[in-house]
Amino acid sequence: MPMRNRVAGSGRRLPTRSIQPSQPLLTCSSLEVSFSLTGIKTRILPAQPSRSILDCFLSKVCLFFVEKMRLNYFISTLCAALFISAPLGQAVELSDEDSGKIARVVGFLLSQTHFKRAPLDDEISEAFLRKYMESLDYSRMVFLQSDYDEFKSKYGTLLDNLTKRGNVSPAFEIQKRYTKRLKTAHSWLEDIIWTEFDFSKDESFTPDRTKADWPANEKDARELWRKRIKYEVLGTRLGKRRGVEAMNAKANNGEVVKKSDGTPVKPYNIKDEKEKILRRYERFLRVRTEMDSGDVLQYYLTALSNGYDPHSDYFSPREAENFEINNIKLSLTGIGARLQWDDGYTKLIELVPGGPAIRSKKLKPGDRIVAVAQGEDGEPVDVYEMELDKVVDKIRGEKGTMVRLTIIPADAADESETKEVRLIRDKIKLTDSLAKGQVIDYPDMPRLGVIDLPQFYENCARDVGLILDRFRREKVTGVVLDLRRNGGGLLPEAVKLAGLFIEQGPMVQVIDSRQRKQVLQDNDTNIRYDGPMIVLVGKLSASASEIVAAALQDYGRAVVVGSKSTHGKGTVQTVMPLTNWVRIKDPGKLKLTISKFYRVAGGTTQKQGVAPDIVLPTPYDYMEIGEATLPNSLAADHTDPLNYRKLNRVNDYVKRLTTRSDARIKDDQDFAYILEDIKTLKERLLDKSLSLNETTRLKEKDDEKEKRETRKKERKDRGKPEETIYDLTIKMIQKNLKLGEEVEDEEKPIRLEEEDDNEEEVEEDEEDAPKLDPHLRETMFILHDYIKLLDPKKQIAAKDSGDSNPVQ
Repeated sequence: MPMRNRVAGSGRRLPTRSIQPSQPLLTCSSLEVSFSLTGIKTRILPAQPSRSILDCFLSKVCLFFVEKMRLNYFISTLCAALFISAPLGQAVELSDEDSGKIARVVGFLLSQTHFKRAPLDDEISEAFLRKYMESLDYSRMVFLQSDYDEFKSKYGTLLDNLTKRGNVSPAFEIQKRYTKRLKTAHSWLEDIIWTEFDFSKDESFTPDRTKADWPANEKDARELWRKRIKYEVLGTRLGKRRGVEAMNAKANNGEVVKKSDGTPVKPYNIKDEKEKILRRYERFLRVRTEMDSGDVLQYYLTALSNGYDPHSDYFSPREAENFEINNIKLSLTGIGARLQWDDGYTKLIELVPGGPAIRSKKLKPGDRIVAVAQGEDGEPVDVYEMELDKVVDKIRGEKGTMVRLTIIPADAADESETKEVRLIRDKIKLTDSLAKGQVIDYPDMPRLGVIDLPQFYENCARDVGLILDRFRREKVTGVVLDLRRNGGGLLPEAVKLAGLFIEQGPMVQVIDSRQRKQVLQDNDTNIRYDGPMIVLVGKLSASASEIVAAALQDYGRAVVVGSKSTHGKGTVQTVMPLTNWVRIKDPGKLKLTISKFYRVAGGTTQKQGVAPDIVLPTPYDYMEIGEATLPNSLAADHTDPLNYRKLNRVNDYVKRLTTRSDARIKDDQDFAYILEDIKTLKERLLDKSLSLNETTRLKEKDDEKEKRETRKKERKDRGKPEETIYDLTIKMIQKNLKLGEEVEDEEKPIRLEEEDDNEEEVEEDEEDAPKLDPHLRETMFILHDYIKLLDPKKQIAAKDSGDSNPVQ
């Protein structure tokens, strides 16, 4: 039920009664902030625009692990890409009065409704100020230390009072100083980049400056920028030059070598590369200086919200709708394309199944959009060099309406060759995050099943129930629930899903700021699957996935396998629409923490996560990932345990299962690679700087290449894997297809597979790559051991729940 309290900006005190949050949800959106290159939410990054610092770093030190898991699989927000969706509320130019009204309400709701019940005071004010300056300048290269000291002295203990009065002038004053410093830094770039760099000199640069101090003065700042630019130019010399030379070496008889999107591979030219770097920074400067009042307010009020805890955020209308699309509904209305900014152009990189773009057969990945028009008669608007989000706003629209795109086809002879494509916007289902199943056969093992659940979306428990029913038909003997990449979602869905494996009982305790306890439990006595089970978790398993893992562990229902602990997010958020409080158009929404959840045994997952019964080595255990590493995260505590009937199917077997797993891992070459990468990672974490000496970096690069090639050859020499894997999608189950049978005329995503000429990598052929990553493969062996160890009298097969009684 929506909140009915309203505020029209008067000076009266807001009432505190009848605040009724919307449906609780559990997500771990903080991951996207922790790993971003610049910490800003714009899709334009000043350097290495499609890879995060962490991704680049891991690609050097966790070679095998990243080859198989690829961070961008589960941190998609780090790519400069968007789905084109229904109108979400374009950027709004807010008046000072309206901005103040929104800020006043956000401050009130945080102080009165947030779990902390902490007043908006001087302590919050100081955290608010620093977070705001850090969010504008995440890499600590624009502001000077004197700027922070000045604003701390002026506003450190004053932002709370100003916010209560609806005064947001510090937001714009600080943003204006940021813009001034950024323009000063930009004025240095021409001199810096056209300098003849000495790449034989022994010096270093640390790209990840998120924990560094701001430079003391302009001299220090300029030196940082010099090293930053040198680092980027060196990157093109190390990667792109060698990559282009390698591709051209494969050409026959002087033929023009082309990339997969149809564009020719250009010879490496350092002048061109320097100009491209300059254009990137020019665009970054333009985007930052063109921030409107709505953009500034987004940063400012998110910084205020983060002063309470890392999972509270202010959402602009666009951000609010994107959050709902990607975390709850998994559907949108639009043309069904994923876009990326590419040196001034908006490029199509993926066409989504079922969308107007793929159905039209007139668009393909690699096409570049140069103009957008609305309806039959709308005037085309030039979008070259336009910010990606603004291009998206122009392509968005209501279902059934027309948008006209002027494109340069991927295979165009030159940029003067354009054509217009007309599309009718429609609803698109995002299938990448839906539950998926696999049936796995081994020559000497019973048939096993895997359920991969990326997030807890609407009706995900129903979908998992369908997979379990199909597993029963296929005589699957044991099941792995893979939650390694699951960052959370809807709390009720998590409770329903855990209830699929337990007859009935409490699943989680939720306690709000007034210490009122609510026990969420499964009251359905129907068990969808009652056989041997493992829950596979990782450091990125957060929130709702931790509830499921913890409940099944506390009941003794499933063996939990994975990294040393899960993410450790034990809090519940809600999203409050501010339209109920501020009578202006599109004031946005507030996501804030309202409760903490506890295990049925009384413990917490907050900061501690879920410790598995059996630990598998992974580099993630040694990275700065997890709730405990986030600033202002809520404290860990505990509550009284509940009365529940333990099944006790696990403890008697954990020691023997661990012994057998450890023995396998000791002799497993894939885990030897992982352990080697962990050792390298530990060494790199001691010194995160990168050498700017070309000879040193070339040797590092060559060593890495040799390591990749050696590993690739060793894996190829093993021969074909012994397992046979059958994929199961929800659509396949609904159409009652046999294992191995494909959905007739099914549209599949069409993605741009452009060669990365910035990396000289040796990719593994798809047919040679193992179908199961090392952690999942070892988990299957543990499940097999578990099945063998179970007392035959206690080994309970899946109960027949009957297809006529699906989970609601």
